[in-house]
Amino acid sequence: MRVLPVWFLFLIFTIQCTSLAKRQDYEDSLRSYKKASIDNALTTLPRNERKGFIAILEKAHLSFLSGGKEFRDLESLAEASKERLRFSASRTLKSFFYMESEDGYYASEAEIIYLHILLGLYYSRVEQYENAKIQARYAGNLLSGEWSAEGQFDDPTLRLLLATLWLSTGAREEAMVDFRRATQMKPQSSSIRSFANEMVPIDGEFIFVFGGPGAEPEMDPSANLNFIRGLRNLKFTTSGKQSSLLLVDKSKSIQLSLEKGTLGWYERHLIRDNEIAELVQDSKYFQLMSATAIKEGTKGTLKITGSILAGATIIALGAGMVYVGSEVSSGDVVAFGLITMVAGFQLGREWIGRSIHQTKENIKEDLDVSNEYRYVRFFPEYVWIGKSKTKLNEPILTSNQGPVTYHLTPAMGKIKVRFGFVPDVQNP
Repeated sequence: MRVLPVWFLFLIFTIQCTSLAKRQDYEDSLRSYKKASIDNALTTLPRNERKGFIAILEKAHLSFLSGGKEFRDLESLAEASKERLRFSASRTLKSFFYMESEDGYYASEAEIIYLHILLGLYYSRVEQYENAKIQARYAGNLLSGEWSAEGQFDDPTLRLLLATLWLSTGAREEAMVDFRRATQMKPQSSSIRSFANEMVPIDGEFIFVFGGPGAEPEMDPSANLNFIRGLRNLKFTTSGKQSSLLLVDKSKSIQLSLEKGTLGWYERHLIRDNEIAELVQDSKYFQLMSATAIKEGTKGTLKITGSILAGATIIALGAGMVYVGSEVSSGDVVAFGLITMVAGFQLGREWIGRSIHQTKENIKEDLDVSNEYRYVRFFPEYVWIGKSKTKLNEPILTSNQGPVTYHLTPAMGKIKVRFGFVPDVQNP
């Protein structure tokens, strides 16, 4: 009998006992997030990787939306990102950058840029405006691609966020630069164009609302792709309704502008992953595939063998009945024996078919990497923006279609900016 290599057995064990957060670990937190219950979403975050890049950024994002002012872990992560930032190039993306964290996660461009914008917003919240400007400049340099003019990553939603950060520091001219850049990328948006042409009043307020619970990965298998990479083909899907949104403050009503476009963050994430870690990921995935094949192959073989033996036993029983019936000249016994033999054959074939189908389903489930795909959750699917010429007192969010589930933070900054979140989903 052939003995399995020790490293394969260890690999199977580590696959089952991994400490990385999976999709199901986020179920409670996402359930609260879809109800705009930010504090509950924070307390139910996965505990698997509390000090990793993903965990720190997710916690900092949710805490900011909740009105938090604690950001030491985010600050440390931002400093580490500067030291670990790597620039590269490929035929597909021309040029890109990434960060490999200590826990082995390759942070994407959007995640890294958002990290520094978010830290800047935290600084503004505690009135450390010079530190906020440092983060704004750093994020702006990454977006502008000064290190490479070809294939740079730029995004209108991140530009709007950066402009909002500049506003909070009182730097209206710098904010206008990013509004203009967002206009160039989304010339069809009259709302962004108005911000690029008309400054937000010093005594006014800018509103920035995150929309949607965030994109989720799912498998997109293709029979035409090779065995290894075909099973790794992912795509991101969104669930937000993209509703119209109104901000009401006493007798004042402001129609907020819906700005779509963050799905590109996730698509770039997928393309980038294939570019920078193709060999490594394929190697790890091949090990997972091999371990799964051994595990399910062994279970499947046992099930099929058992099905064959069970079917053969029934057939043998029927054959015995035919023999006995012939010896005693009983047509009824012979007929019942023949029926038993046919039934044994049919049952055996059915049991074997079920065993093969179950084995295939188990392999497919084990190799569905969408459950384990690593990325920062809770990012918006789209945003709403708007402005008020005067400061707001007791603003609420609503819609022409009816009440809205939402969360708004207090205004902050030299020029007041106010953030909010609307899950914008059916039956949260």
